[in-house]
Amino acid sequence: MTLLQIVLSVLLIGLQLALIVFFGPLLSGFRRFISARMTGVPAPPVLRRWFVIGREWGQVPPVQHSDAPPLVAGMITGIVAPFSLAAAVCAALFVPAFTQGLLTRSWSDLLLVGLLLVLARFTALLPGLAQPAERATLAFGRAVALALVLPCLFLLVALLFSAGATTDLASVLAGMGHENPFVEGAPFVLAGAAMLAAVDPVEKSDSEEPGSDGALLMMSRDIAALTWLTLAGDLMWPGSLASVLDSPSFLSGCGALALGVLCWLLRSFLLAIILATGRAFALGDLAAVRLRAASALLLAVLALQLMTAARLMPPVGVMPEESRVSEKTPSVHPATRRTDIEKR
Repeated sequence: MTLLQIVLSVLLIGLQLALIVFFGPLLSGFRRFISARMTGVPAPPVLRRWFVIGREWGQVPPVQHSDAPPLVAGMITGIVAPFSLAAAVCAALFVPAFTQGLLTRSWSDLLLVGLLLVLARFTALLPGLAQPAERATLAFGRAVALALVLPCLFLLVALLFSAGATTDLASVLAGMGHENPFVEGAPFVLAGAAMLAAVDPVEKSDSEEPGSDGALLMMSRDIAALTWLTLAGDLMWPGSLASVLDSPSFLSGCGALALGVLCWLLRSFLLAIILATGRAFALGDLAAVRLRAASALLLAVLALQLMTAARLMPPVGVMPEESRVSEKTPSVHPATRRTDIEKR
């Protein structure tokens, strides 16, 4: 990689991070708006999430009324908020959003990205466990629902291993760019749908932790949710990723970059609409958790089964080796075979 490509790759990484940070709360507000419209309740504005983050940023949190001592609760929130945001940002940098060939492609591993997202989401739930009983029960239920993502993640890792003996997203997505999503890429489309079903639902309240730490936690949740959608969209539509660094000219590279960003935004908002619609049809929080867990595991198992069947069965139109040998061997009449035996 030349010096110019390294500089362009660093700029593309910065652009990807800036777009994910900006569109994370915006997409969360959009999902909340669509879900409210589906259920018939008053819908909050799409930009409300950004407004709440800006309002909470820099404010001093009030005295908390929790079962834990105030100092302990404040220390937990102050520690886990930047840690959760850092894990979500690292996962967002490792997942290719709209282009390939970045400097982070060696770290772009499905297992690493999935564990970072689960870690970011789980640590964001820890301050809720130190709250009064009702909120602590809700946070514990979300933690249990998040644990259901791990079996789906390991099934997807097995899927990538059966496809090419690697979990490197950059290599897998580069090889899937020209595959038919209804034939060779069908297992990966189901894998993306399984990841889409495993995404955590939108929180009921805008701000669970007041102050700047609450703003960091909200930002972490939004970045993690958008990264989940980006990863699912990459598996379902790998052809939308542009190769900006391999463009022959500057104008063609700018055109490929603009097209890649447009496709990324289009698929992210489309998947957000699908999530909001499924959330509207779920019958309560417990039913939503069960539906998401069952759907994710079922889709992951089906994807792995399709990939295994595609690897074991010969391609269409190709005759097995045993059939070829049997057809090439000339048939011998039974009477002629008997005569040969009598002569011997």
